[in-house]
Amino acid sequence: MRLKSSTPDHEFDEQKLRWSYRWRVGGFAFCAVLTLVICATAYNAIQVLTRLETVEHERDQWQRPADVIRELNLEKGSTVVDLGSGVGYFALKLSAKVGRSGRVLAVDILNFPLYVLRTRAFIDHKHNISAILGELGDPRLPVGSVDAVLVANTYHELTAPNAILAQLYRALKHGGRLVILDHGARSGSSVSREGDAAHHEIALVEVKGELIGSGFEILKCDDHFVDRTGEDHIWWLITARKP
Repeated sequence: MRLKSSTPDHEFDEQKLRWSYRWRVGGFAFCAVLTLVICATAYNAIQVLTRLETVEHERDQWQRPADVIRELNLEKGSTVVDLGSGVGYFALKLSAKVGRSGRVLAVDILNFPLYVLRTRAFIDHKHNISAILGELGDPRLPVGSVDAVLVANTYHELTAPNAILAQLYRALKHGGRLVILDHGARSGSSVSREGDAAHHEIALVEVKGELIGSGFEILKCDDHFVDRTGEDHIWWLITARKP
């Protein structure tokens, strides 16, 4: 014996229609919001990349990137490290220099700039760039397999320079080059490591002494590599190698 529902069939149909309508409206609203978020994110990303290109184009005019890269003595197929790569100003240029058979190991201790770098490398088809999240005292580099290391506008930030230099020494092949580019210390500024980091500068003589103490051979010192009097202070450059 079948029991009849106390609710008429037409009421069930109306409920189904109402729920179906609500799901459709909810789904449409969700898709609309998701589309807006994606569009906003894409727009902001394009704006950031456009600003980066403008800033880096201006930097090209005074930073002398071609001369910096020349000091690394790279060839097609070389493996080069960009320590403190940030969003990839030098890493992207190094990618073209070493070619498809080469490798660029871009190291930073922050995730966000590495994320930006990965995005830029993907857009530019620079598939020979590997982003590495390092630590304050360890850049996490393979031992004895690196042809050259570039440390641009980063050395003054190092809280454990001797530990980093030891890691770079182990990573470099014999004869491999280490090029350091940084702001020179202005008169009256602090001579402590903390003071150097706060002022975004460091004395060339201090770095030279740390390099020699870590076993590197100094090949070249240029204490006025970039002189932007009135706009920025002097940048120096050191070229060293692992004997």
